[in-house]
Amino acid sequence: MKTNQNKGFSYIEMLMVLAIMAIMIGLVTISIGLINRNTVSRTLEKVETLCNKTRINALTKGSKNGYLNLAEFSDGVYAYVGEMVDDDNINKIREKGDKICSKDYEIITNFVGLGSTADCQIHRIAFKQSTGGVIGGLNGRVIVKKKNTTKTESFGIYGETGKIYDRSRTE
Repeated sequence: MKTNQNKGFSYIEMLMVLAIMAIMIGLVTISIGLINRNTVSRTLEKVETLCNKTRINALTKGSKNGYLNLAEFSDGVYAYVGEMVDDDNINKIREKGDKICSKDYEIITNFVGLGSTADCQIHRIAFKQSTGGVIGGLNGRVIVKKKNTTKTESFGIYGETGKIYDRSRTE
């Protein structure tokens, strides 16, 4: 009686294991890329929602204009919807506002920028109480960018009406 004494893996079995591992590594790599892109998208959606909320508040709050104050502090980006925040009370944005993303992201606008202080970079988007349009009347863009990459997403705001248009993405 002859018995088989081979106790190792066959060549076919090893190839199958390597093929399965290669597929799994590929799926994980794709998933990580989607997570990064989705985080940029979620941050842009938060800013878009805040712009719409600020515009609606301006249209419905009587005689007050609406202000969306965005500040990039060392621990992340904060947003405060309410009255205009000036250089003297910047910390109000952090204290009363909501953190909308981590420090790995930056928000860029071509609206009124208050510039930067030693502590943060500040942007303001102001909406008129009478029309809901952007104060200044010019069209503008809001861009969310993941730092140290080229991944960005953006949307435009019509200056005259304050309505949002043209979402776009770059990789």
